[in-house]
Amino acid sequence: MILSLLCMTVGQMNSLTFNFTVICMQDIVEDYHKDNRTDLHWMEDPSQKSFIFSGVAIGAVIGLIPLVPMLDQIGLRITFTLFGLISAASSLLFPLAVSIDFYAVFFVRILQGIGTSILYTVVAYIPGIWAPKNEMGTFLAVLSCGFQLSNIICMPVSGILCESEYGWRPIYYIFGSLTVLVYVAFFFFYSDAPKNHFHVSPKELSMICAEKKPKQGKESVPYRAICSDKCVLATWLAMCGRNVAFYVLILYGPTYLREVLHFDVKGTGWAAALPFVSCAAVKFASGQLTDRLTMFSEKTKFITCTLISMIGLAFGFMIMSLTTYRTIAQISYTFAVTLSGITIMGTIKCLQLRCQQHVHFATAVIAFMACIWQFVVPLGVGYLCPNNTPEDWSFLFIIVSVIVIVANIPFPFLTTAEPADYAKRQ
Repeated sequence: MILSLLCMTVGQMNSLTFNFTVICMQDIVEDYHKDNRTDLHWMEDPSQKSFIFSGVAIGAVIGLIPLVPMLDQIGLRITFTLFGLISAASSLLFPLAVSIDFYAVFFVRILQGIGTSILYTVVAYIPGIWAPKNEMGTFLAVLSCGFQLSNIICMPVSGILCESEYGWRPIYYIFGSLTVLVYVAFFFFYSDAPKNHFHVSPKELSMICAEKKPKQGKESVPYRAICSDKCVLATWLAMCGRNVAFYVLILYGPTYLREVLHFDVKGTGWAAALPFVSCAAVKFASGQLTDRLTMFSEKTKFITCTLISMIGLAFGFMIMSLTTYRTIAQISYTFAVTLSGITIMGTIKCLQLRCQQHVHFATAVIAFMACIWQFVVPLGVGYLCPNNTPEDWSFLFIIVSVIVIVANIPFPFLTTAEPADYAKRQ
C-alpha cells in the first residue's frame, strides 16, 4: 500500500508542477525578447497558456482509451508501471520542451496527462484486491491521499527552488528521477494477486480474501448495464460537480493566491500546500470512521461523506466570492480544499459496493469526465478571469458553488449500497 501511495503521489506531482512553476518562469519570456522579437511568447498569450494547462486533460483522455483493456489483459502491475514511466519521461523532458517551442511543451503536457489517467482507477482497484472487507475505507483513504500529498510536497519544494539560484528547471529533474525510482520499485514488489506475493502469509491471505467471492476466470465488462444504472449515473454526476471545484483549486489555487491574495512566490507555495495537509488528515480520519462505525449502514456513511464534502466545497467557494479580506479568503480556500478530499470516501465507496469487480470501468469513466473538466476549466477561467481581478474571481466562484450544489442533488435519492445484478457472480 505504501508503494502504491508513493506512485500515486509522484504521478500526480508531475502533472501539478507546471501549475506552480508558471508563476516563476518569466526568465524564458525575457530570453525570448532579447532578440528584439515583437510577437508574443506563449507564456504571454492567455489562449496558448490555457491550452498548455489543458494538455494534461487531453493526454488523460488518450491514456484512458487503452486503460480498461490493458488492466483486463496484462493486469495492474505492468499497466501502472508503464503509465508511471511515461509520467517520469514527461517531467524529465519538460525543461527541454520549454527551450524548443509551444508545441513541444504541449506534447509533454499530453504525456503528463497520460501518466495521470490511471490514478482514479488505481484508487478503487487496489483496495478491491488487497484490502480486507472491514478495512476498505482505510485503504481507500490512504491511497487517495496521494492527490493531497502531491500538493503538500510539490508546492513548497517548487516555491523554495523557484526563489533559489537554481530556478524552476531542477524541480522537473528531481520529480522525474524520483518517479522512475518509485515505479521501478512498484514493479518489483507489487503483485496482482495477494496469493502470489512472497510476503503474504496464509493468515494474512485468509483475512484479505474473507467475505470476497472468488473470481472465476475473466469476465466481460457489462458496459451498457453500468452506464444505465441510476446509482452509477448519480455518482458520476456528483463527481462532475466535485471535479469542477477541485480543478479550479488545483490548477488555479497558486494563481489565485499569488495574483489576487498577493502572496510572494515562496508564500504561495506554503499557502497552496498547507490546506492539503488538513485535507489528508480529515480524509484519513474519515476512512477510519467509515470502517469502525458499524452501527450505521454503508449507504448512510457514503452519503454523509459526500454531502459534507460537497456542502463544504460550495460554502467555501461562496465565502471566497463574497469577501474582500485576505485572511477570510485564505481560510475559506483552506476550508474548501480540506473538505474536497472526503468526496472520494463517499462516491468511490458507493461504486465499489455497487459495481464490485467492474469498479475499474466505473472509475475510468470518472477519470474520463475529470479529463473533460480539466480541459474545460482552464478555458472557462481564461474567459471569466482574463485580468485576474477580485471581481472576476468572485463571479467564477459563484458559478462553481452553484454547479457543485446542483450536481449533488440526485445522489442521496438514487444511490444504494446493494450490488447490482450485473455484479453478482454465479
